[in-house]
Amino acid sequence: MFLLMKAYLSDQGLSPTLLRALLGSAGIRTAGMGLSFLVGVQLARALGVEGYGIYGLAMSIISIAMTFAAFGLPQLVTRESARAYTNNDWAGLYALLRWCSRTVCLLALPAATVGIIAAYWQKDSSGITLLYAVVAGLLIVILTPLANIYGSALRGLQHIVKGQLPEAIFRPLFYSLFLYVGVVSYPSAVGPQGAMALQVLAVALSALVAYFLLQRVLPKVSPLDVTHAQSAQWFQGAWPMALTEAMRVVQGNLPILVLGVLASTYLVGIYRVGSSVYLLLTFPLTLINIVFSPIFAQLHSAQEQHKLQQLLGLASLAMVLGVFLLTLPFIFFGEDILGFLFGDEFREANSILLVLGGGAIVGSFFGPGATLLNMTGHERLVTRSLGFSLLVFFVIAPPLVAMTDAEGAAIASSIVFIAWNAVMFFRARRVLSLDSSVIGGLKFGWRS
Repeated sequence: MFLLMKAYLSDQGLSPTLLRALLGSAGIRTAGMGLSFLVGVQLARALGVEGYGIYGLAMSIISIAMTFAAFGLPQLVTRESARAYTNNDWAGLYALLRWCSRTVCLLALPAATVGIIAAYWQKDSSGITLLYAVVAGLLIVILTPLANIYGSALRGLQHIVKGQLPEAIFRPLFYSLFLYVGVVSYPSAVGPQGAMALQVLAVALSALVAYFLLQRVLPKVSPLDVTHAQSAQWFQGAWPMALTEAMRVVQGNLPILVLGVLASTYLVGIYRVGSSVYLLLTFPLTLINIVFSPIFAQLHSAQEQHKLQQLLGLASLAMVLGVFLLTLPFIFFGEDILGFLFGDEFREANSILLVLGGGAIVGSFFGPGATLLNMTGHERLVTRSLGFSLLVFFVIAPPLVAMTDAEGAAIASSIVFIAWNAVMFFRARRVLSLDSSVIGGLKFGWRS
């Protein structure tokens, strides 16, 4: 049996490739999820509710600035690397990677400047510590996009498992080790700004790992053979993805920013714990989108519509079941779990977690419609729809936060997540004649 399984997995067909990617990615993401969760526990216990709230505000500001610097380039690289792999266009891929690196470096400075201005504007309500924390983490704005570009290229070149190692494993592993050494050696120095500086070191090391992994798998190309940068074409493909990713990150961080403005850093700390554990619950969504996105692009390029529909059916069913099973323990024992892991002062974060988890279950019903559209050249549809959902959040979040504090922010986030996924489902069905939902999985996913 073992030999048969080994022989099957060594085959180069679509099913063995997908199974290898899923098994390897599941192992890496599970380990990475555990490491990231450990980092969250370390930060919460080291900084306390107030300090963790300030750290959360600083990370939200940096994340938004970082997304503008990235300019949607990791998503573009995933798609274009898959095409280069299919067409053996290595010279074009080298040109793309160089152009992406230069673009990130050019965009990082204005993005970081905006981040500093945002932190300064918030300093009256959060203390000067917030400004220091943002300044300490500014290098993340350039290092993380570069690391993500290298990892995206690896995944597009069918090194799906290897492409996830720097972000999923090495970054949280380095950060956890640095936090442990910092807390043990200099406990009084690990405030929000000290924790941010340690994260910069972890991101820098993981970016180096990603760069060297990519260099090992890229075929060697003479500098004379590298084609001229198709800047206009790449920019045209990147900016819709950039807007989509920027709005997605803004949407994910808006609850924290709204709480920071309308409530307090204490509530930001509580919400941050709930949203951090929520990322654990949505692990199946992250895994499926990372593993399936280059395969969506390949099948669409090859015009294999039936296989693509089957894959969508499998993905949608796995998304709903995965999120539901991970949410289940927190329905019954959530407060005890959070109190044990983070401390009793974070027990109240469970209500936030359950609201977010419920929204994820309902939203997952519509499947990976956004990923499908991005990987098939319809990124502008995703951008417009996400922009509308962001507008909806701006409208409904402030009154909900005013009425119910942190729970209101969670309710607004869940409503927007469900609505956006529903719109993506209808868009994909209209444009591509593909059903990305669970119903599509039940109807088409298991047909031969």
